[in-house]
Amino acid sequence: MTTSTWNRLRPVCYLSASIAIGLSIAAPAQANFKQSTPPVTSGTRFSCQMQNGQYTVMYAPESQPGQLYPWATPTELGGGWTPERRCAEISRRLEEYRPDGLLQLQTGVENGYNTVCVTTQQVSGCRIVLTVPPGQDPLLTRDRVFENIAVADSGQSTDAVTTFTGDDDDILGQIGNVLGIPGSGRSRRPAASINLRPFLDRADGGTGTQLRQNSLNPNRFR
Repeated sequence: MTTSTWNRLRPVCYLSASIAIGLSIAAPAQANFKQSTPPVTSGTRFSCQMQNGQYTVMYAPESQPGQLYPWATPTELGGGWTPERRCAEISRRLEEYRPDGLLQLQTGVENGYNTVCVTTQQVSGCRIVLTVPPGQDPLLTRDRVFENIAVADSGQSTDAVTTFTGDDDDILGQIGNVLGIPGSGRSRRPAASINLRPFLDRADGGTGTQLRQNSLNPNRFR
């Protein structure tokens, strides 16, 4: 998915409707969360929570106490990992790397396996966030798991959407159609990296521009 104008992430809310390709659209409301493991302390920013029946990696900015933003929803990807275990591990790793200043979400190769990884201000290398199951496209896997970030990166705000269906190329076209991107389809490829700083609080080295609770611009959907 290509990088374009940023729009603002909206707080977590109940899923209220589904569109033709199975992508869930959220309506503003207060959601109830069931805490998953590991336990969350007052200083924890990334944690695995249960949102609307799905294990979801949540980010809690220091400047907005009590507010949670969905970063990733690791549904069943194969490779012997359950969604709960993968969610907990992604949260643990992001929390471990967070003090170093998260910069970009990329893909890489480690020990012969494709990975989704993150760069930081303090460490030049790209550190693993999750291992991509064999046979899966690493960029598409990144954008599926971190769909909320990837879609917001393209200019639309959603809440942890994960239910695209079809093969890899069809999924790209479906994402483009939902976003209203002209010419989306089989020739379109995701961006090589996703800038994470707009989705991070200033206390975590980010700009926080995607953490403001403003309404979506309706002109973006015309």
